[in-house]
Amino acid sequence: MELTKAIKDRRSVRKFTDYYVTDEELNEAMEAARVAPSWANTQCSEFLALRDKEKIKELVENCYPKNPSTACSLDASLVIVACYNRKKSGFYKETSFNDVGTWGMFDLGLACQNMMLKLHDLGLGSVVVGAYDSKKASEILDIKGDIQIAAIIPVGKPAVETRPVPRKELSELLHIDKIK
Repeated sequence: MELTKAIKDRRSVRKFTDYYVTDEELNEAMEAARVAPSWANTQCSEFLALRDKEKIKELVENCYPKNPSTACSLDASLVIVACYNRKKSGFYKETSFNDVGTWGMFDLGLACQNMMLKLHDLGLGSVVVGAYDSKKASEILDIKGDIQIAAIIPVGKPAVETRPVPRKELSELLHIDKIK
């Protein structure tokens, strides 16, 4: 797939068929995530692939039961939990070089975008779930220490065609020399 087309056509998908996302497809998507750039090549991104339907159900019911992505998470054959090591990115020898705070979120975002574009290229759909209880999710998934969950991403074969949503005009987001 041509890159510009993939970027413009990729949509958030919240309804999946019963198609099983293969290990090969998962590995291709993870390879795309793996090669994303990161702060000083710290490679702080970590991904947990969930296939266990009972674990997915426990996660959804306890962490985001009222989210519009609940149904698609339960229907997905694969749910990817996107995490980052909060003590790696943005630091050099344990010293932070900026006041942004969670630079690892930026690095993880780059990796997730690569992954989701590759999933789209493979004919699969995904959606980023950001409204969830991070503390409960970490407990359910036994994620500890410096690893922080940033997003939950259900993946599957789209059941319906998605349509473009309105976007800002370029003139509304690009500013030359000064933000107005």
